[in-house]
Amino acid sequence: MVLALIITISVAAINSNSFSQDENTPTPQQQQQKVNKSSQSEIKKLTDNKYYDDWSNINENIITDFNSNISFPKTKNTTTSINQSIAINSNLVDNNDDNDDNDLTLGAWVPINNSLLLQNLKGEEQKKGIQSLLNQGFHEYYFSINNFEDIDSIKSTEELLKSAEKTSLKIIIILRPPSEGGYNTNYDWKGWIKYFNSLEKKYPKSFEGFTIDDFNWESTKLETKFKWNINFMEYSNLTQALEDKDKNIKFYPTIYFEGWLTDKVATKYNNLTDGFVVASGCYYNVSTLEKELTVFKEIFEKPIRYVVYPAITYNYSRQGYSPPTDQLIQATLSITSNSSVVDGLIIWHDIDKPVVQEYLVNRDDKAYLSKISNLNELQIREEEGENEEMTTTNSKKRLLGTLNDEQDCQEWSIKYNKAYDILKNLPQQEKENDKWKKEILDILRNDKINLWLWEDVELSSIIDILRMNYNKK
Repeated sequence: MVLALIITISVAAINSNSFSQDENTPTPQQQQQKVNKSSQSEIKKLTDNKYYDDWSNINENIITDFNSNISFPKTKNTTTSINQSIAINSNLVDNNDDNDDNDLTLGAWVPINNSLLLQNLKGEEQKKGIQSLLNQGFHEYYFSINNFEDIDSIKSTEELLKSAEKTSLKIIIILRPPSEGGYNTNYDWKGWIKYFNSLEKKYPKSFEGFTIDDFNWESTKLETKFKWNINFMEYSNLTQALEDKDKNIKFYPTIYFEGWLTDKVATKYNNLTDGFVVASGCYYNVSTLEKELTVFKEIFEKPIRYVVYPAITYNYSRQGYSPPTDQLIQATLSITSNSSVVDGLIIWHDIDKPVVQEYLVNRDDKAYLSKISNLNELQIREEEGENEEMTTTNSKKRLLGTLNDEQDCQEWSIKYNKAYDILKNLPQQEKENDKWKKEILDILRNDKINLWLWEDVELSSIIDILRMNYNKK
């Protein structure tokens, strides 16, 4: 009882360094990748591209946990199928309804190559760009729009959809949440849905649907009304607007393993989605990636498209890190390609990177798949060795508010290991009800302190540290 009281007091007093979704902080092994001055120009070329990588920097206090009554609506039985066969590195695109349904959907998220930035191309150049993506094996193309009432945006979007209508390429529109939007971003959800419904009628083959980015993340902008994007979605009546969405339009919100209020995504929005774009805020660490994907798949029971980062994100670069290594990218591709719970991959920005191109050409080659599988094992061994060195000190640092971003990622690994173990050992009869989902989501809450993370700290040490933090206030 005394400990519980102390913990409650401490939550308001402890200052925690959280990371943002695309601040995506590396694990300790990436320290060797600290960028020297000669490589800064290459990183600047990647991060200065402002198509869509202006991510938030999060550094907030831990807030108190609150109890909520969670109920899980029955999920719709949704499946995905890919009804096209792509001839890689050829000029033929064969639409084939008999294609293997287990093949991964490949998406390109706002490429940095201007010749593939489809919404900015015109006429024959646009058609060539579409053909190039198809020849490389891509099925989907993602790009962002700020305002459905903007004349230029309307024109360029319809030109792209019209060009893609004669091909098998699917177009998915990215909507920015308040944490990423600007003065010209439109949040009239009913207006968006009406606009999307009209696009689906005119371009039923090419217009796939939309995603809202950073759906379960935080806004650090002072001008935003809500701290968490998902609370803004509720305030702005997104659920009511989604009810008017044409059934042929797919809604794939982008959510993060390390996100905020993920339980609310599960209980209030899951039945209004057709799947999820899933990303990791700790994508420099892949040792628990398969477990994270499995946990999300079991909770949401919807198709998952996983984001692969071959390019460095803005907040990583400003911390002085170099782009992800080829080994890390290959390990990520190996895990996700072999995963039974992943339905698609989305390559973020740098689809021309050699390690990505190698995957696109050889993803059905057994020798290549064996190679990246071996690299994945090496990557995980390196990560696990370094994570072990941090484990014994993290709990005290969490209490002191000095836990750095790398250690924060390591704690997320601990959370997902625990959640996965619960899921793996769950009796079948218990799995048929929803109580286990609440238990797992409670473990994955980003707005509370989990006492089991501090099990290696003596009670007297906890009391001393909490008292010290409280006195500081």
